[in-house]
Amino acid sequence: MNNSLITPVILAGGIGSRLWPLSRQAMPKQFLPLLDAEPTGQSLLQNTLTRVTGRVFNRAILVCNEQHRFIAAEQAASANPRVLLLEPTGKNTAPAIALAAHYALQNGITGPLLVMPADHHINNFNLLTEQLHGATILAEQGKLVTFSITPTEPHTGYGYIKQGSAITGTDCFEVAEFKEKPSLTTATSYLLDGSYSWNSGMFLFTAAAYLQELARFAPKIANCVASAANFSQDLGFTRPSAKTLEACPSDSIDYAILERSDNVVVMPVALNWSDVGGFSSLAKLLKKDPHGNNVNANYVAQNSKNNLIISETDHTIATLGVSNLAVIHTHDATLIANQNELDALPLLLKKVALTQTDKLTHHQVVYRPWGNYRTLVESSGFKVKKITVNSGAKLSTQRHQYRAEHWVVVSGVADVCIDKQALTLSADQSCYIAAKQIHSLANNKNTPLIVIEVQTGTILDESDIERFDDKYGRN
Repeated sequence: MNNSLITPVILAGGIGSRLWPLSRQAMPKQFLPLLDAEPTGQSLLQNTLTRVTGRVFNRAILVCNEQHRFIAAEQAASANPRVLLLEPTGKNTAPAIALAAHYALQNGITGPLLVMPADHHINNFNLLTEQLHGATILAEQGKLVTFSITPTEPHTGYGYIKQGSAITGTDCFEVAEFKEKPSLTTATSYLLDGSYSWNSGMFLFTAAAYLQELARFAPKIANCVASAANFSQDLGFTRPSAKTLEACPSDSIDYAILERSDNVVVMPVALNWSDVGGFSSLAKLLKKDPHGNNVNANYVAQNSKNNLIISETDHTIATLGVSNLAVIHTHDATLIANQNELDALPLLLKKVALTQTDKLTHHQVVYRPWGNYRTLVESSGFKVKKITVNSGAKLSTQRHQYRAEHWVVVSGVADVCIDKQALTLSADQSCYIAAKQIHSLANNKNTPLIVIEVQTGTILDESDIERFDDKYGRN
């Protein structure tokens, strides 16, 4: 580990509920290619990891929720982070950063950590890296540096930081005050004042300095995380003690430390930045046609203007004589809203939660250590899935009591075993597994295996799985 370089800490534990139904608990916004129309486009997480692969950076520490570990591992593979550190449950940014800080110190990383959310969009990140020298000096002196964004409009959805005296030899300032999200009138006055900037949620400090301030201002969090930082490794993941973290308070770094400490400085940067916090923010980032509608291959507009239309691949939405609508279509839910009402989306989701909680949590694609599956259609007595098995991966040897399965190979080569009978199936070949037959599926080739699975029976959920052997250690 080169401590003359900066170690990125990428926080990927959020949910992004203001982007429902695209973003859900099982598939939060940081894992979605929101700004890339292509199905194989890069997610926000992948874009963030790409930004910190330059010569000034060590390999990243990636922090995510246990629930999303397989998604994160697959999306981060090409970036090759140093570690994928798992939170058992989300406790907000202060404990998440503390876990990364303890990991850093235990592994000899004493230089500055650049903490960044995984779900932000920045298209001129080089401006930040070009200004890091002065901030790095202050971080190495024990300061907590927070990066703010030079405002371009009187935005009411961001917190603000008021800068105080300039710090000689750097682009940093003392922090005069943190401000909550303002009214439009107040935000306009901030813009005219010139000494206020948006709070970006990005920070630079050493692990030791952060943990010292955490112990000063949030000792319960500091003690809980320190006790939990007895890390273990499993399947390429690094885990703290889940039981110890249960009692850890939940708090953000802003409330726990930054707004209380006198050891914080701020560096404003003129980044083209967005937290992609909701559909209004997303709409500003997407390409528009001459009438203000977002450009989307699946959207056809006539006599329509200023609409935000997003749909899944191969699902066409056409609008006629409408304006200022947001229409967000997914496989199992559709949001239709006046764009002026999008701030009220959390209230609508509370109503959805009363009768259809699964629409807030589940996602069509489910990631597993061997690959993923997508539910294509489901009804009483049957379910159809598309299963993608990664090269060299194998599903557990298992049995179902209440369902039968019919596998059809679409591409690749499947090595199948049914009650000790071995089969090798290529494209357009199939097999049948009756209820109570012990079976397994493996991909021993160097290309992905895609299988269509048709389930029939009385119980079709994951509860009807009895595992006998699993290379990933699952029960």
